[in-house]
Amino acid sequence: MKDAPRQSCQIIAPDAYPQMLSRQNAARASETLRSAQTALKAQAAMEAQVPAMRTAILGYAEELENARGDMALVFEKAHEIRGFAETAGLVTTGRIADILCRYMDDMERIKKPVDAMIVALNVAAIARAARTEDGDVAVGEKVAAELAALVARRLADANQA
Repeated sequence: MKDAPRQSCQIIAPDAYPQMLSRQNAARASETLRSAQTALKAQAAMEAQVPAMRTAILGYAEELENARGDMALVFEKAHEIRGFAETAGLVTTGRIADILCRYMDDMERIKKPVDAMIVALNVAAIARAARTEDGDVAVGEKVAAELAALVARRLADANQA
């Protein structure tokens, strides 16, 4: 079998690309995207996906619990949860995942090891919140506030060490 002849690439200047939409069509598209009807359709589409997102977050929470000691995997799963938990109606779950991600980021930034106990507490709280978010919101918020305070103290201690 013969080698295919090499074709040279053609460089196209940025201003030479064809317009995807005419100015008139672009204005119409922009107006449509900003309309109340489009917003309602988008909201309905998001709400329709909430059960699937909750299921995914529960899966991430389980993977997070099983990641024992693998801090890179813990961070990855907590980051995924943080990314879309609020959209799925799991506000406290997302808040606790955010606390954990920020803690891990900050400890890496100051080149200090993370405290495995703090990570474990946050992981347990994320999993619990994901499973019981519809329960007592006040308790979830209290737990999130206490974890945030604990993380802040540990970060302050690490910065002084």
